[in-house]
Amino acid sequence: MWSAACGPTDPSLQIAVDQRLSRDPQTASLSVDISIMRGVVRLAGEVASREQQRRAVELTRSVDGVKDVVDEMHLSDKAIVAAVKAALTADPLVGSVPIEIDSNAGSIRLMSDQTDRDQRARAMEISAKVDGVIHVEDRMR
Repeated sequence: MWSAACGPTDPSLQIAVDQRLSRDPQTASLSVDISIMRGVVRLAGEVASREQQRRAVELTRSVDGVKDVVDEMHLSDKAIVAAVKAALTADPLVGSVPIEIDSNAGSIRLMSDQTDRDQRARAMEISAKVDGVIHVEDRMR
């Protein structure tokens, strides 16, 4: 639905954005909140990867009538834990050390009872550099 002076209405944009995202294989599984005010779309919620996030923004921007996109999406805890595990496993100093990882909204906890001081420091350093991590708590000993 279009209003005479301004183009598509916010409700019609919401439908169009939702349809565009649900039809793309890369974004179909997304569960994001879509809100629109005066043609500005806000996307909020969890994504599985930065690529999925970029694609959602790109698709949203491609909808006729969208003036701007506010991206408030963030990586899921599952994606963050997987990325931290991969980074730790790839490191020669801590790759073979059993470290349990827990995440809550980007704050991660590293837990192990089989680390020395150097391994703990290295695990903290590596984890802090992983995309999506906002805080690292050391529960290793």
